Amino acid sequence: MRIAQRRCAAISAAVAGFFAVTISAFAVGLSDRDYDYLKTQHIERYDAPILDLSPKEQVRLHNLINDLRTANDPVARDKNVKDALDIFLQHQLWEKAHPGELWDAPKR
Repeated sequence: MRIAQRRCAAISAAVAGFFAVTISAFAVGLSDRDYDYLKTQHIERYDAPILDLSPKEQVRLHNLINDLRTANDPVARDKNVKDALDIFLQHQLWEKAHPGELWDAPKR
């Protein structure tokens, strides 16, 4: 009987873990607070490079905007966000100039 209870508990834990991971995967992108912050930097939702950010880039930008290490240093946060946006824009411009290629693809 105890073995069955342990198996049931293990399966329940696995299912709960699976749902926790998959639900957090949907929390991708920029929040309304992120867009509000970007507005203070004179960047709108429809401006480059925001419009064409990949999900991975959106998560990176969200993390930079909400980084606890720079929460009390707005100058550092502004610089980190600006630097990341500059890199994202460079990647987008490169990809437009090299259709069908990826900027980070290994050379063959």
